[in-house]
Amino acid sequence: MRISVQTCLAAILAPALLAASPAMSAPKPAPVSTPSVGSPERTAILDAIRPAPGSKIRFIVHDLRVIKGRNARFAYAAVEPSQQEYDGGEFILKNEGRWRVVWSVTGGGTNTCADIAAYYRDIARMLVAEGIAADRLHPGHSAEERRLQAAAHDDADCNAIGDLGPELD
Repeated sequence: MRISVQTCLAAILAPALLAASPAMSAPKPAPVSTPSVGSPERTAILDAIRPAPGSKIRFIVHDLRVIKGRNARFAYAAVEPSQQEYDGGEFILKNEGRWRVVWSVTGGGTNTCADIAAYYRDIARMLVAEGIAADRLHPGHSAEERRLQAAAHDDADCNAIGDLGPELD
């Protein structure tokens, strides 16, 4: 049995070509971390969520994630105050020298489903511009946006969803 030069070259080059394919060479997503209890970063994130500097409100933290974007670090926090003295909710924060809340949905509220869906969509766009998939930072973000958009289309009442936080930059 005689093997052609082309067959030999194909056998040699195929693994190299596969390794160089876009799927294989795509950059690895930035790691998501959770700052440990009592760490300076966790304290700074929770301080940024508190209603006033020096506030002594303690939070029950249901989820806390931090990821580095192209130009800044971002955090997602789902918290509730331990004594119910303040609205809990979901927060996305940005750190460009210090942590600040850039997006939040908290208890109560009288917003329309369309307004809330747009708010979810806008923060997702901001995160994508930073190279971060919204669901990587805030699990379920896209599904909630789709649910709200469908409810807006059906004219469903979203008044119980919550108050929207700051306007996005």
